[in-house]
Amino acid sequence: MADNIIMPQLGESIAEGTIVKWLKNPGDQVKKDENILLISTDKVEAEIPSPSTGVLLNIAVGPGQTVAVGTVLGQVGAANEVSQKVSLTTPPPSLPELHVNKAEPVAVPVAAPPQKSGDMSSFFSPLVRRIAHEHGIKEQELASIDGSGRGGRVSKNDILSYLATRTSVPKTAIPSLQAEISDSDREIKKPVSTMRRVIMENMMASRATSAHVTTFFEIDYTAIDKVRAAYKDQFKQDEQVSLTYTTFLAAAVCQVLKRHPYINASLTKESISFKKDIHLGMAVAIENPEPGLMVPVIKNADKQNLRGLAHAINDLSSRVRARKIKPDELSGGTFTITNPGNYGAIIGTPIINQPQVAILGVGHIKKQAIVLEVDGTDVIAIRKIGLLGLSFDHRLVDGATADIFMADLKRTLETWTSAP
Repeated sequence: MADNIIMPQLGESIAEGTIVKWLKNPGDQVKKDENILLISTDKVEAEIPSPSTGVLLNIAVGPGQTVAVGTVLGQVGAANEVSQKVSLTTPPPSLPELHVNKAEPVAVPVAAPPQKSGDMSSFFSPLVRRIAHEHGIKEQELASIDGSGRGGRVSKNDILSYLATRTSVPKTAIPSLQAEISDSDREIKKPVSTMRRVIMENMMASRATSAHVTTFFEIDYTAIDKVRAAYKDQFKQDEQVSLTYTTFLAAAVCQVLKRHPYINASLTKESISFKKDIHLGMAVAIENPEPGLMVPVIKNADKQNLRGLAHAINDLSSRVRARKIKPDELSGGTFTITNPGNYGAIIGTPIINQPQVAILGVGHIKKQAIVLEVDGTDVIAIRKIGLLGLSFDHRLVDGATADIFMADLKRTLETWTSAP
């Protein structure tokens, strides 16, 4: 019985992907979990593993083609299996993330053989093509750029390096946002990218779906600051990552979510799903190829200690910005943390990441003079203070439920004593 190779879900908001390159030819032997093709979207580029050990029987979708999530890309099976035509009809969108469907022995009219490594210089990823379009680089000029990627393929760095030394730019080029606007051109018009269009649609869909309400709590981080001060240098030396406030927040959220199932849930018109596992989404801002936001997910975050969470946060955020994140690391979250405080924001009112029912916004943490009562006397003290804002879906989460969760989170953070 052959295994279908299916276009996976490249994040919860992505509906299609582009075949960059097949790493194997029909008839080649493959092992289970061995990478056999490279796919790309505006958000992520990832290698897809073989669903089983056997032979690559056929290829249904060739390099350069863009197809919907759930599309059959090819098949792996025994060398003696007989092939029939594979339908490229997209299955319903309820397929799991890395879809591997068992199928009767089938095959496709074999697509054009995948490009050999020496031919890859003639293939350009969607990202490279978009940069070329924005700067008025035609196909012939693009093909003249020396590529440093696999098989001579032109990478983003290659085209950016080329642009830095390019002496003439056609007048038809769309100017970069970083370029100065001349006196005669007082605005720049730029096509809406696929990534931005997806963000736009998701934000509007979330606002239309959930009844958004936000509650705010003031947090005294003094207890956590004492732990950080005692261990951050040793932690940095031993673990090679920083012991950040975000790490403590992630750990505290995981503890508290276990006690508040209505916050770690999802909702449809027919049912409420209470999640036993805590898969923590961590919003990461990106700048290239344009400003945007991605939400990688720490799976089973509640099973990790501070050290594990620190490494997971550092690893995922680094690979998101390097566009090396894996498809299944962008989906499946049950609760999300976003930290506009990193940029100095006092607080924000984040939009819920569907189908979740709540998201935590973290405000800027700074020293403040506050009034404390000590032995019945009011005194002024300097404390590390910041705001947290919980946006929640009022269809499921009542105000009291949200405030009880936040009070528990506040108490957990303000009484922290354990070392990393």
